[in-house]
Amino acid sequence: MILRLPAAALATCSGLLLLGCFGTPETPPPPGGDADPACQLNTPTEKTPGYPFSLQKFRADVVPVIVANCAGAGACHTASGTTQGKGGFSLWEDAATSDCNFNKTFNSAITKIDLTEPSASRLYAAVSPGAPHPFTFPSQDAPELAKILAFAEDAKATQAANGGGTTTPTPGASPYDYTVFQQKIIPDLMTAGCLASGCHLKPGIGLSIDPNAAPNSPDMEANFVNATARGDLENPAGAKLYFKGTNRHAQGTSTTFSAAQAAEVLAWIEDAKNSQGDTPPPGGVGCAPVENFNLGVFQNEIYPILNGTVDLNNAGNPGRSGGCANAVGCHGDENRGNGILILSDNRSALDNLKAFACFVNLDNPSASEALTCPLGQACRRSPHPGANFFFGADDLNYQKILGFLFGTKANVSPLDFAFFVRRINPMYDDINVTLDGQTTCAFNGCHAPLAGTNEASGGSDFPIISNAGDSTTLARNFVTTTGFTNFIRPDQGSLFIYPTDIVSQPPSADNPFTTGIPHPGGPIIQVGSQQANDILKFSAGLRPDGQGFLRDWLVTGDFTGVSLITDRTVINETAVQPKIFDRGGGNFLAGEWDGFFSDAQTVDLNIPFPRNNTARIAYASANIINTANREIRAQLLFNTDNPIQVYVNNQLVEQNDQGGDVTALITLKASSQREAPTRILVKLLQRANDANFEFSVQARDQFGNLLTDRTAELVNTLGPNGGI
Repeated sequence: MILRLPAAALATCSGLLLLGCFGTPETPPPPGGDADPACQLNTPTEKTPGYPFSLQKFRADVVPVIVANCAGAGACHTASGTTQGKGGFSLWEDAATSDCNFNKTFNSAITKIDLTEPSASRLYAAVSPGAPHPFTFPSQDAPELAKILAFAEDAKATQAANGGGTTTPTPGASPYDYTVFQQKIIPDLMTAGCLASGCHLKPGIGLSIDPNAAPNSPDMEANFVNATARGDLENPAGAKLYFKGTNRHAQGTSTTFSAAQAAEVLAWIEDAKNSQGDTPPPGGVGCAPVENFNLGVFQNEIYPILNGTVDLNNAGNPGRSGGCANAVGCHGDENRGNGILILSDNRSALDNLKAFACFVNLDNPSASEALTCPLGQACRRSPHPGANFFFGADDLNYQKILGFLFGTKANVSPLDFAFFVRRINPMYDDINVTLDGQTTCAFNGCHAPLAGTNEASGGSDFPIISNAGDSTTLARNFVTTTGFTNFIRPDQGSLFIYPTDIVSQPPSADNPFTTGIPHPGGPIIQVGSQQANDILKFSAGLRPDGQGFLRDWLVTGDFTGVSLITDRTVINETAVQPKIFDRGGGNFLAGEWDGFFSDAQTVDLNIPFPRNNTARIAYASANIINTANREIRAQLLFNTDNPIQVYVNNQLVEQNDQGGDVTALITLKASSQREAPTRILVKLLQRANDANFEFSVQARDQFGNLLTDRTAELVNTLGPNGGI
């Protein structure tokens, strides 16, 4: 999507807050005020402007290098007006001083960065010594090169820490031909002299190859991953593996491929480009790290669906022959070819998970090929060669796998972290909420984690860290917990049916995910209790209530020494993107932003900020996601007696200086368009003589129809990383 400065997918049914989401957002470059869409930063996920790239590093380190050497009069990549730079790489001479041209230069440069292998980035490799490019730096040790590489490596580290797809695919999932690699590419590297000691013989410089690796061995697979990371499926002739092999490097001391060898290497990379299919996966061929997934859940609950031994749509049926990894010629066939999901009983659960992870989109889990291909929708080989394995959002196998993807350490989630922190996680340690009054969920012997594993001491795949109180441990519990929810059928998620012991009932039309086997801990909470209802609310995502009122907000306050709604506080109202635990600076809630979940349709700020007879300001923030696959032009109807300002995506859109109703109009793109959540910020003033300090907001569509938890279009997350 496009992040607009200075203002700031589900295709078949109505994707997770990440462990690294608690840092301070980077400050974007000063706004240029240019409304031209080309002047807007290209930010695939709106975690921070430019994410995962550092705008500061780009401005300070990269812009001076590329402008000085690649832009200017007569330079190849200079852009001006409608004239673009050569090779799809455009630079503007005034990028350092013009905000619009800084953003356009940034957007152009990041397309030349490879996050799976930063040293293979075209922005770096094309100007490295020996590259077939009009300009190269004279030495691999040039400080300018080091700055470009550091910029790329920093982005890879940021994305990897936050669950991004930065792992190079292994054989099978990779579009590169593993057999050709072993039979032709390795011998070419050997006979060309690339594997001489001190060059690329393991442990080599950059490319590291073990020529003695046995065929199809783990060492050979490591060779394959190392080499394919230096390919380039956008421009095979520009691949580092190819142009380094056809040009002398290492200060001119290297060997080069023969003409025949060069042709074989280039053909191998070009074949991989063709193997991507009609619809290459977004972001190239980087895979999600397996560490982002719960291996036990994959092995015990997901793989049996994929290999056809379990069919959740047919309770009591041992399975169906249509499992995508079961039928002959489908994904269980280890000779299917390149760039294809291969799952086999002959492989370990970890290897199968590695392959599966290459078809998961952590920026948009519901659009993962692992889901959309078997639905007959988006697929790199379109149409999907096999039959539709899922029949739609009501398919229970689909729901189970969707829940598993939401339970990864993904970049977005429709489930709210703040609500989890305040309403769900406390249950795990509170003996007073359990029916037996003796043990807690996080008790050793139940769900306490076993060190170094994804398992719990009681034998389940649901480990819970007891007394989690900091951002890291709470986030770990959050990620684990979301893997046991069912976003489409909240009452059928393991998080609900196990502690209520509904799981002990035989599978039925009403309870298709039960097993007939009692929860080992017995019933922990009672159906209809506050805890059970909170689990259902969390699992479905925070939604407007039955009358369309938004009750759940992130709040901070209060700020005194004010008299008008236009008075400024320490909150930057046109830039703030708060999440729980962020510093807000108010006098309550330890000066932080925190969740406030109203039991009434009115959001009464006297509750979190309890004092009267003082003029003061407080803020409430929310992020609205459209989960419907249609555009919604929504009306947010605010009712209050207090002076109010309403910001949408950090732009002031409504204001009432005296107090009274206002209406904010917002356009919510269809979920399939992967728009970032729409940020809503409410600023409310309580004058010294005002008894009330409250507002309500009701959501309707452009026709006046209520948007409610029953119509199920909208989800509200209290952090900026909401999404599906």
